[in-house]
Amino acid sequence: MRAEEFGETLSDAVRNASSGKRTLMLIMLTLIYSLNYLDRQIVLILQEPIKEEFVLQDWQLGLLTGGSISLFYTLMGIPIARWVDTGINRVRMIAVITILWSLLTAVGGVTRNYAQLFVARMGVGMAESGYTPAAHSLLSDIYPADRRPAAMGIFATGIPIGMMLGLAVGGYIAQHYSWRAALLIVGLPGVIVALAFLLIAREPMRGESESTPQPDNVGKVSFRDAVSALWHRPAYVQVVLASAGASFVQMGIAAWLPSYLIRVHGMSLSEVGLGMAVLTGSAGLFGTWFGGWLASRLGARGMHAMLWAPIIGLTLSIPLHILAFSATSGMTTLWLLLPPMILVAFWTAPSIAVTQSLAPVATRATASAVYVVGCNVIGVAMGPIFAGILSDMFNSMTGDPARGLQLSLICLSLLMLWSVTHWIIAARHLLRQEQAAA
Repeated sequence: MRAEEFGETLSDAVRNASSGKRTLMLIMLTLIYSLNYLDRQIVLILQEPIKEEFVLQDWQLGLLTGGSISLFYTLMGIPIARWVDTGINRVRMIAVITILWSLLTAVGGVTRNYAQLFVARMGVGMAESGYTPAAHSLLSDIYPADRRPAAMGIFATGIPIGMMLGLAVGGYIAQHYSWRAALLIVGLPGVIVALAFLLIAREPMRGESESTPQPDNVGKVSFRDAVSALWHRPAYVQVVLASAGASFVQMGIAAWLPSYLIRVHGMSLSEVGLGMAVLTGSAGLFGTWFGGWLASRLGARGMHAMLWAPIIGLTLSIPLHILAFSATSGMTTLWLLLPPMILVAFWTAPSIAVTQSLAPVATRATASAVYVVGCNVIGVAMGPIFAGILSDMFNSMTGDPARGLQLSLICLSLLMLWSVTHWIIAARHLLRQEQAAA
């Protein structure tokens, strides 16, 4: 073999090994993300027995499923992201916080009143707050811009996987044992996965995937300068607002759908857990993956074109959601929710890819944290609470808790137009930016 051929063969082998390592890291990060959402969302299927044991009102359940996690998730998200942007080893940090939130999830199973459970869930939120910024930053450093939407799409499938496992496993265990046993059992696997990730993953160089040399200013950009740089990118601001609006509706519906199926259609915990696991798993996996694939394909015409995936998907989801909440049986509702849930999932991958691509390398974790804070403050925290308030209001008007919750979810579906408006504005800003650069 000639020296040139040997060099080419060696180069191909190195690239293949690097690609394999990158794929393995993506799989591990997705698995941890699924555990992140499993531990965060399992309380959704457990809220009715928790309500019964602690004698709670709907707004208290909304605070437990939304505010307890999101409040401290939000408060700690940006400080930890700034820590990530200073150059900390992200692989080690992810392993440590995964172990921490897993143990705190299990602790929730031994609490004796609402206040103790609320505090335990706050701890889960604090531990989980650093994961998304660190993971987004890692993936952006190992995947170039043209492959980033597809990679983020695969990573984001951790959300439906985690929700599917939480609903199915949590519902089954709660039905046959107790809601406390469910929290204890699902909290422990994260410790094993975290240790495996620490052994397998590598810490890449900052900006490693960029096609052009990046300034060596990691850890040198102040928080004020980082936020200012992001604020002066109108498309970034609009994508954050659009994502927050979509999350507001999506999480408000997801938080109350188990209670809706139980109250309105008389389904059991195990039936709801299995039905929602299949629904959220199939719809979320396909919708998130396809949304990332579609955004990558549309992105060949420019970054602005990526955003047509969420614009079309969210718009079509509105009448389909209303149709589903008008069904006369629980199983019919679940089947009718499949198309809109697929369409709603289109926004996740392009939103992450665009916000990361717009952010300077030295501020990517901060950009992710601001994005996550927006989605959590407006979406995850306020969506369930707003739906609970609407439910209580309609309940007082109709005298029927089932009807009140049904009207609440129908009204919530209409608010998806708020998100669509911001996606359209963001696409216009990106188009003008691309035309100016041409």
